Amino acid sequence: MTTQVPALSSRKMGLQALAGAVAGAVAMIGAMRLLEGEALAWQPSQIILAGIGMIYLLMGLFVGVGIAVPARVGQRLLNVADAEELVEERASMSGSALTCIAIGAILTLLAYSTVEGATTPVTATTAFWIMLALLVAGTLVSIAMWRRFDELWRQLTIDASAITGNMLLGVCVIWGGAAAAGLAPAPHPLDLISLAFGSFLLATFIAAGRRGMMTPQ
Repeated sequence: MTTQVPALSSRKMGLQALAGAVAGAVAMIGAMRLLEGEALAWQPSQIILAGIGMIYLLMGLFVGVGIAVPARVGQRLLNVADAEELVEERASMSGSALTCIAIGAILTLLAYSTVEGATTPVTATTAFWIMLALLVAGTLVSIAMWRRFDELWRQLTIDASAITGNMLLGVCVIWGGAAAAGLAPAPHPLDLISLAFGSFLLATFIAAGRRGMMTPQ
C-alpha cells in the first residue's frame, strides 16, 4: 500500500506537468501568431509584466479546463483528492479560475498597450482603469466570500498576504534605496505592478506549500 501511493502521486504530477507544458506551448504559439509581422520594441519591464499576465492566464485556463471536464478526468488534472472533492469545490474554483483569467488578460493587455507602435483595442489609460475596476471588484468579492471560507482557507489567505507584504517591503526598500544612491536603475512604473502581482503569486505558492497543499493528492 505504501508503494502504490507515491507511484500514483508521481503519475499525477507527471500528467499535470505535461498538461501545463502543452498549455504553455499553445499559449506561446498563439502569442507569436498574433504578433507575427509586428516589429515592436518591447522593453524588459513590458515583457516581465506580460509574462506574469500569461502565468495568471494559463493558471486560470488550466483550472477552468479541469473543472469543465468530467470530474473523474478533472481530478487527474487538478490537485484534489478525488472526484467528489472536485464537485464540492467546483463553485469556488470556478471563481478563482475566472479571477486569474481576468487578471492575466488585463496585465497582458496593459503591457502590450504601452509598447510603442502596438495596435491594441484599448489605450493604456483604458487598460489601467479596467485593471483598477477589477481590483476593486475583486476586493469586494473577497470580503463578501470571507465568511464562507473555512479555517484553512482563511489562514492560507492571511499567510499569503503576510508573505507578500514582507517581500514587497524588502524589495521596495532595497531597490528604492539603491536607486536613490545611484547604485541601481529606478524601477519602471510597470515594474511596480509586476512586483505586486508577482509577489502575491509567489507568496500563494509558498503559503500553500508550507501547509502541504502542493503535494500531489
